[in-house]
Order: sequence, then C-alpha cells, then structure tokens
Amino acid sequence: MLEIAVFLYGLCAGLVLMIASRNQREARPNPAVVTAMGWGLLSMSSVLALLLATVAMAMAMGAHGPMLEMLAAR
Repeated sequence: MLEIAVFLYGLCAGLVLMIASRNQREARPNPAVVTAMGWGLLSMSSVLALLLATVAMAMAMGAHGPMLEMLAAR
C-alpha cells in the first residue's frame, strides 16, 4: 500500500512541476488547480517530515510504545 502512495505522490509532483515549468517557459500564469495541488503536496510533505522527525526524536530519547517498537522492528 505504501508503494502505491509513493508512486501517486511522485506522479502528482511530477505533473505539477511539468505544468509549472511549461507555463513559466510560455510566460502564462498557472491555473488555480495546479497551484492548489502544489500547495497541497507541499503541505503534505511538510507535515510528514515533521511527524517523522518527531518519531525519530522520540525513539532517540528512549520513548517506548507499541507503535514505536513496531517502527523500530522494520
């Protein structure tokens, strides 16, 4: 399931970057949908990075819990 999510994220990010670079090259503004999709991807990436950094910090400080032990076992 994770592989599908990563594939779809990469597909969406590539699409947004391709459309944005083409519009910049042709000196056209980006459609609102492309801008919203870009902001959504940026927000999702930022939140995921903060969550993973928090989990890593908790694990480094010796926190215990069923989810942390499951993540450490992988």
